[in-house]
Amino acid sequence: MMSKQGLQYKLIKAFLLQILLISVATLMGVFAAAKIVEDVLVREALQGEAGHFWERYRQNRNFPAPDTRNMSGYLASSGDFSKVPGALRPLQPGFGRALIEGRQPIVYIEDKDDARLYLVFDEQQVAALSFYFGVVPLSLVLVLIYVFAWMSYRQSRDAISPVILLAHIVESFDFKKQGLAELDLSELRQTTDSDVAKLVDALDHFTERLELFIERERNFTRDASHELRTPLAVIKSSLALLHKRSDYQPNEQRSLQTIENTLRDMEGLIDTLLLLAREESSPLPEDDVLINDLLSNLVEQVGRAVTNEKISVEVEQNCLLSVPAAEKVLSILLSNLLRNAFSYTRAGTVCITIDENRVTIADTGIGMEQKQLKQVFEPFYRAQEGQNGHGLGLTIVKRLCNRFGWKLKIRSKPGEGTAISVVFPKARRVGGKRS
Repeated sequence: MMSKQGLQYKLIKAFLLQILLISVATLMGVFAAAKIVEDVLVREALQGEAGHFWERYRQNRNFPAPDTRNMSGYLASSGDFSKVPGALRPLQPGFGRALIEGRQPIVYIEDKDDARLYLVFDEQQVAALSFYFGVVPLSLVLVLIYVFAWMSYRQSRDAISPVILLAHIVESFDFKKQGLAELDLSELRQTTDSDVAKLVDALDHFTERLELFIERERNFTRDASHELRTPLAVIKSSLALLHKRSDYQPNEQRSLQTIENTLRDMEGLIDTLLLLAREESSPLPEDDVLINDLLSNLVEQVGRAVTNEKISVEVEQNCLLSVPAAEKVLSILLSNLLRNAFSYTRAGTVCITIDENRVTIADTGIGMEQKQLKQVFEPFYRAQEGQNGHGLGLTIVKRLCNRFGWKLKIRSKPGEGTAISVVFPKARRVGGKRS
C-alpha cells in the first residue's frame, strides 16, 4: 500500500525540486554560453581576422601576419614553413588545437593560392572575461533565486501550518478512548487566518452534532433494550409454566421449542445491543479468557438450540489460547459466528480451529459469491432468504471487532462453504495442542 504524504513533506519536496531544476537550468545556461563563446564567437572572429588579412595581403605582399596579446599569426608561402612553429605544421586547414608551451590554444588554418595562414588564439583571457561577465552574474542571479524561493517556501509553510497542526491534533487523538468533546482545537482558534477560523468553527459544529447523534443513538438503544426485557420476561415466565405440562403432542412440543429458541436469541440480541450502547467511560472489565473452554460451552449451547442431527462439529485445538477481554463480549462474538455457521449448513460439518492468535469457524454450507461477501456485514442482510435469524449476526461481529481492535477475515465459495477467522493481536498461547 502506498504510504500517504503530508502537506509539509510535499511542500519541502516541491521546494527542493524547484531548487534542483533552477540549478540545472543555470548550469546548462552557463555551459551553453561557454560553448557559444568558444564555438561561435571565437571562430567567427578568427575567420573574420583571416578574411581581413587576405584582403591586405593581396594589396601588399609584405603585410605582416596578425600579432596581438591573445592572437598570433604565422604565414607560410611557396612551401616555406620555416617561420611556422613545429607544433602547427602537421595541422590541416580548418579549426583545431595544438600543444604550445603547455597550452592548447585554438588554431585556425586557411589556404589562399600558394600561401597558408595560421591563426593561434589563446582563449584564456576570453574565458576569464566570460567568467567575470557571465558566470559571476549568473551565480548572483542563482543566489537571489534561491533566496526568493526560500522566502516563498517560508510563506507557504506559514500559510499551511494551521492545516498541518490540525492534522497532528487529529492524528494524536484517540477516537476509541476519547469523546469528540475532548478534541482540543484551542491552538487553532488563536490563528488570524479567516479560512482556518471558519474550518475550526465548522469542525466544532460537526463534532457537537455528531456527539449529540451518538448520544441519542446510545440512549435509544439502551432504552429500547430495557423496554424489550419486560415482554420477554413475561414470555419466559409463561413458557416456564407451559413446560410444566407433559401431555403435549409432538407438533406442540416443537412449537414450544421454537418459542424457547427464539426467546434465547432475542435475549442474546438485547444483551449485545446493551453492550454496544455502553458508555466509553465505563468499559467492561477484562479478564484472561481461555478460548478453548469458552468455545466448548458455546458449541454445546448452540448445538442444543439448533438440533440438526445432520450437522457434525469438529474442533481442532492446536494450542491453548488466552485472550484478554470481557468474557461476555467473546461469548456474543463467537456464538454469533457459530449460529451463522449452523444456520447456513443444512447437512455437513462445522469445523472450529484454534491457532496461535486466531479462531476460525468454517462450515460446509451454501457459501457465498464475491458480490455477497461485500454485503455480508450490512445490517439485516441474509445470504439466502428464508433462513432463521435477524440478519444482524455478522453485523454485530464486525462492530465488536472494530471496537476492540480485532481483525476479521472471511473467505467463501458457493457450494463449498464459508470460513470466518477472528485474529486477536494480544492473544497469548498458554499451552500446547489439546485433543
